[in-house]
Amino acid sequence: MIKNTKKWLKNKYINTLVNVLLVVLLVSLASWWMNRGSLAAAGQVAPDFTLQTLSDTTVSLSDFKGRQVLMYFFAPWCGVCRLSADNLNDLRQVRSETELAVIMVALSYESRAEVEAFVADLNLQVPVLLGTEAQMADYQIQGFPTYYVVDESGHLQSKSVGYSTEWGMLFRTR
Repeated sequence: MIKNTKKWLKNKYINTLVNVLLVVLLVSLASWWMNRGSLAAAGQVAPDFTLQTLSDTTVSLSDFKGRQVLMYFFAPWCGVCRLSADNLNDLRQVRSETELAVIMVALSYESRAEVEAFVADLNLQVPVLLGTEAQMADYQIQGFPTYYVVDESGHLQSKSVGYSTEWGMLFRTR
């Protein structure tokens, strides 16, 4: 039996398929583990907030009622956030503002200047809000970046923690 299994795994196509399946399983388990303590996404009303933007205006989540919203919670010191934040610019080019509102909420930062430097380094083209401990608690943020998608009626639709590609964000917001 073991001899047949070894012979079977020597087939390069089967071996590649087994390796791909193992990677998918590991990524799925890691994603589940990272999301386990965050808010349940299906149907729960998204906690509202009113926050200041880097351009010194105020924005409330309720301002976006009637539109789908992708909220990207990040920390400027987070390496994964730095890698994935630019995908928001790409997403903005694919989905119009009337279809999808995209907002970034800075958390766990030392100063406004730290957030401004992060945004400038990446040339981010989406609104950046200065979040507080209240949003971290309300949205049960346990890791960065954390994404929430809010539907047109203000209910949480989906969530994710960790790196996401433009395609991953596009898929979550369809």
